[in-house]
Amino acid sequence: MFSPQIEWNCSQCQSITTDRRKYCTNCHSMLTWTCTGSGRSGLYTHYYRHRDSCGYCAPEVEEEKQQKKEEKQQEFQALDLSKQYEFN
Repeated sequence: MFSPQIEWNCSQCQSITTDRRKYCTNCHSMLTWTCTGSGRSGLYTHYYRHRDSCGYCAPEVEEEKQQKKEEKQQEFQALDLSKQYEFN
């Protein structure tokens, strides 16, 4: 999942992509991002630094982290249940 505040494009061939990938599928150059909220932009490699400190992107990052945490808890609960059944 990625922020709807971010637009991904290729500065070489001017193509726009809807998914976050590191390189352009057309010309294989590194993609750039633009945050529509803050107006900042940069190379793919700097996106995570921006995302973690941006006021527009950070709330969504927290939601994503919480969702992943809940998914892991569910996985652990499922593993615990399967281990309990093995011992019974």
